[in-house]
Amino acid sequence: MARRADRSPFVAVLPSSIVNVRARLDRIDPTVAVILAGLGLVAMAVVGAAPRSPYQPPLVPSGGPSGPLRDLAVALGLGSMHGPWLITVSTVVAVVATATFLVLLHAAFAGRVGLRRVVLLVVVGHVLLLFVPLLFSRDVYSYAYYGRIAGVYGGNPYVMTPLDHSEDALWDYVGPKWVDTPAVYGPGWTSLSAGVARVAHRPADQVAAYRYLAIAASLATCAAIVWVVRARRPERTAFALAAFGANPVVLFHSVASGHNDLLVALSIIVALGLVIHGRGRTAIVALTLGASIKATAVLPLVLLVVWCVARRPRAERARTAFGLIAIVVAISTVFAAPYLTWRDPSLGMARLATHEGWLAPSMAFSRIIEYLTFDVLAIVPRIVFAVWLVVALVRLGRTVALRGTGLGLDGLAASWGWALVAFTLLGPVLLPWYVVWSLPLVWVLPRSARTLLLGTASMLAVTLWSAEPLRFPVAFGVDTFVGRWIVTPVMLVLLIRAMRDLRTRLDVGGALEDDGAVSARPALATPEPREHVPTGAGER
Repeated sequence: MARRADRSPFVAVLPSSIVNVRARLDRIDPTVAVILAGLGLVAMAVVGAAPRSPYQPPLVPSGGPSGPLRDLAVALGLGSMHGPWLITVSTVVAVVATATFLVLLHAAFAGRVGLRRVVLLVVVGHVLLLFVPLLFSRDVYSYAYYGRIAGVYGGNPYVMTPLDHSEDALWDYVGPKWVDTPAVYGPGWTSLSAGVARVAHRPADQVAAYRYLAIAASLATCAAIVWVVRARRPERTAFALAAFGANPVVLFHSVASGHNDLLVALSIIVALGLVIHGRGRTAIVALTLGASIKATAVLPLVLLVVWCVARRPRAERARTAFGLIAIVVAISTVFAAPYLTWRDPSLGMARLATHEGWLAPSMAFSRIIEYLTFDVLAIVPRIVFAVWLVVALVRLGRTVALRGTGLGLDGLAASWGWALVAFTLLGPVLLPWYVVWSLPLVWVLPRSARTLLLGTASMLAVTLWSAEPLRFPVAFGVDTFVGRWIVTPVMLVLLIRAMRDLRTRLDVGGALEDDGAVSARPALATPEPREHVPTGAGER
């Protein structure tokens, strides 16, 4: 299926009718693009470090802003700002930081920004996070609370809730929605949280532990992205690294919030690198560990198992499948065994499936149906999107199984990306840190999926203006209105476009990966190494 090579990912956020935008962007000096992106990150970090910043959730004692960024924020007058003025500044800064990031991304995709400059920018961006407090989310308090239930109180966090230990010092900081909810994270993460609780006793120390872990996971993911992309698409290495490591939604909404989604992203890109180097069983282990953090990693895990089995001779497939599944079951059992209970044998997954979020595209459709049917058919969109997701995932798995040896490493990586993007946008909950799962694979996705992913990440980065509705109720109301009636419908349009493209590729046997990048790959002086076939019996 021949397609025109993509020239820029900037179509993710700009209408194609604006014909002169690309020309203007092409005239921006690459050095200027890097500097602008860096200044955008600095500005957002300064606002995040300001006293009473809208970016901040409730902070524990000794967990407030301090250091040079706070001092700079105070010197700039942000410390004395209140209400609408502070909200306005924080919103403008978030929009500017995202816009300058997209300018950088355009230059990197065009090959005009070198890898060294992007590496420097990524490192600077992560260093900035050492001087900001917890931002945008209270999830880290839930991590710590469930860890204390398991590691300090000796309970089962899949049965007990923070309400059962309301005397804990973290009680005042957990989100109201989660005070009576058992854990919904994987058993591997719960065990890790229990270990953190045993070592870090003060709330501030626990928050710092998760934030440092997130920074380390993000930097490790960046290194793995360079490792993988240089092996497959060297001309896209700077773009791939910038799309993740210099992305405001990754740095401020994910890393600065201490989210465990970064460990999931790390497991996915590391697993892909291991597959590229012929270490299939180790890749299975990496994805199984990722799935023990959050179930999201199950999607690439299943596709990898299917791919490995499909590439074996027919007589060996059953044995290969048994060996790979045995690895998954063994590791999963080790992590799940301490928490298994008849009260919730799914370890929170069944409960998590009932959650809904106001930013998910399915909710935009749901609100329209609710209005037209006076709430009578409000459940229909939830069912439609669930069926849509299942059909997309099943068809992807079937395609991977049928193509077998015809689906190369780039095709496998793209199948992971498609599955993760579909799950993120077709699911009932959409949060800024969910895009972290698939961003390490954006370099291999075709234009429609890349547009959807980058567009979603960019819109989510500028949609959450205030972390707490009670502190800035008017601003949060405006934020909710913009998200529901402007951002979410745009994402729904991009989603429909991407899923139609996926259906076409599956129907006619087209490439799952970016067609243009395949033809654009530079010629090699020596033959490309054989794509090793991972098996359950041996690996190089």
